[in-house]
Amino acid sequence: MKHIPLLQISHLEKRFSVKEKWMSQWSLNRGRSYKKQDTVYALNKVTLTLNKGETLCVVGETGCGKSTLARAVMGLTKPDSGEIYYGDQRIDNLNDRQRLIFRRRMQMVFQNPYASLNPRMTVYQTLSEPIAFHNPQLSRIEVDQKITTLMESVGISPNWVDRYPHEFSGGQRQRISIARALSVEPDLIIADEPLAALDVSVQAQVLNLMMDKQEEYNLTYLFITHDLAVVEHFSNRVAVMYLGTVCELSDTKTLFNNPKHPYTQALLSAIPRLDNNSQKPIKLIGEVPTPYEAIIGCPFQARCPFAQEKCFIEAPKMIQQPDGSSVSCHAVEEQRL
Repeated sequence: MKHIPLLQISHLEKRFSVKEKWMSQWSLNRGRSYKKQDTVYALNKVTLTLNKGETLCVVGETGCGKSTLARAVMGLTKPDSGEIYYGDQRIDNLNDRQRLIFRRRMQMVFQNPYASLNPRMTVYQTLSEPIAFHNPQLSRIEVDQKITTLMESVGISPNWVDRYPHEFSGGQRQRISIARALSVEPDLIIADEPLAALDVSVQAQVLNLMMDKQEEYNLTYLFITHDLAVVEHFSNRVAVMYLGTVCELSDTKTLFNNPKHPYTQALLSAIPRLDNNSQKPIKLIGEVPTPYEAIIGCPFQARCPFAQEKCFIEAPKMIQQPDGSSVSCHAVEEQRL
């Protein structure tokens, strides 16, 4: 019997129109006026799979398309092309009513715990709303029991059930957000940089909580972050994104021991390590360009020290390596690295 991944993303593309005031759309260059590009290419043919029970971390610089990918999977942003399958069911082309059955199976934990909770709703209202909606057969007593169990499971006292979000710290709010995601017993949780707004000491507590809940409920995580220390500690596989494309996909141990793409090598070289002081950080030239135009050739061409003429003309294909990782790079393919 053929194994079907829990989530399949195929050739996903997303563009955003940048709507500015009429005067702001024009600029001068050597005395000539020209109209600025008004389209941002956020995702460019992204292909990923996610298996039941695993954690796939998506890493990359700010603006590389990580959050757009998460929102597209959740249906908060409609992709322009490509396909998203949950099990054997395509979900990217469903309307809100058709997608309702998947709302329970897929939940999201957002980056900012200060913005993701409704300030006008108590913890009880926040947790009871999804439970009652997806389980109309439950009585009030059963809903209350479920809320008590949820709050205890994430380390929040059930006695605080009538408090409002502003009465909690950032770490406590994120725990409540995790409890809300767990309240409907999902299979998949998409976490969009859930640790970014928290203190370092609190980050470890929330991360350990998420790992415990994964083991307890057999959860699957699509975990978006730019913190490579978290990636090394938490993930099974890693997808490295640059400018809306996946440039390397590998299991965690292989990626950290033997990064192949020049961009991945530069990212990992920036991690301070006690066991290796001889390695110097790789400094990339230039800055990440804003993707106002469709990319021709390799997305990393302008900053890559190994770029050749082919890199500016032909987009590299994602090719599987002998160790099981997949890399999208002409220099790796031609064994120039």
